[in-house]
Amino acid sequence: MSMLGIILCGGKSLRMEADKGLLVHQDELWAQIALAKLSLLGIPVKLSVNSAQMLPYTAHFNAQQLIVDDPLINLNGPLLGLLSAHLRAPDEDLFLLACDLLLMEHRVLEKMLYSYRSMGGAEAYIFTKDGQREPMCGIYTAKGLKNIMLKLQTTGLEKHSMKFMLGNLKVFEMELTGNDHLFFRNFNSHADINGL
Repeated sequence: MSMLGIILCGGKSLRMEADKGLLVHQDELWAQIALAKLSLLGIPVKLSVNSAQMLPYTAHFNAQQLIVDDPLINLNGPLLGLLSAHLRAPDEDLFLLACDLLLMEHRVLEKMLYSYRSMGGAEAYIFTKDGQREPMCGIYTAKGLKNIMLKLQTTGLEKHSMKFMLGNLKVFEMELTGNDHLFFRNFNSHADINGL
């Protein structure tokens, strides 16, 4: 099965009051930092954006690198970005990474990819911390996403959260060890990024 990396940039960023993917850290856009990290795994990577972001993002990225939220999917939030990417590449397993996981380290991403390649059989691969799932960095298989789309189109999804969606999939979980949970800190406000 082939794989496509997806950087989630399409959030409303209400608390940040700015597009997080276009914020700059050490002279690089947050979206570029995330894209570089997933690209190191040797997979093609695209950015998930909403329609209002298309123009500003094409100032920094090739339009071919962007996947715009599908207007026919009646959802909001990260799940909209994930399922829009699935519809654009229905045969690809998707390695998802949110653009605001600035501290994510390559070895953590490699560990996830290794589990996906060696374990097999699951529909999603994610890390957990104290039993809580971390859905914003994970691998979601084409098979699993196809089942979620089918559920959405037939009976509907009671909730539109990533964690609820995971409850409908066969998930392989990896407990975060040591200080690895620090790499899953996301940055939602200006106060969060002070001192970075």
